[in-house]
Amino acid sequence: MAISPKILKKFKLSVDGKGYLGIADEITLPKVTVKTREVTSGFQAPIELDVGQLEKLEGSITLLEYNNDVMKLMGGWGGKATTMTARGAIQAQGKDPEPVVVTLEGFFKEMDMGNWKDGEEAKLTMQYAVQRYKLEINGESIYDIDLHNDTRVINGVDQMAALRAALGE
Repeated sequence: MAISPKILKKFKLSVDGKGYLGIADEITLPKVTVKTREVTSGFQAPIELDVGQLEKLEGSITLLEYNNDVMKLMGGWGGKATTMTARGAIQAQGKDPEPVVVTLEGFFKEMDMGNWKDGEEAKLTMQYAVQRYKLEINGESIYDIDLHNDTRVINGVDQMAALRAALGE
């Protein structure tokens, strides 16, 4: 029997608890990249080592309208993080759908009101900076990254725990 890929069939977005079903057009999730250092000394080819950091976590959301409530959340100086939750359903052919839940905390750092064209949606694309990223697929926690608390839990293991312990935290 051929294996079919799991396809994202639906998704909905909420920002600070307010839903945007039918308004949220697209979300670009943060790319998780481990920061590395290349070491060549004594090796026949370079090797990369995890230096205990991640590249910055960021992404974007596109709405099909200029939304006053979301636009007012611009910037991170208020002290309170904005919480965004994206819920989707992925499904392989002939299988039951599986829930995917992404929870992001951070702030909007850019609002792009795009181009105006008569008769088309007034799209709003927002860039966001992430301080906490949690990804769950079918009830299983895949990533739980909290930059303020220096945790990087992947597959149930906090990869930063030993470093925090070495620093007396």
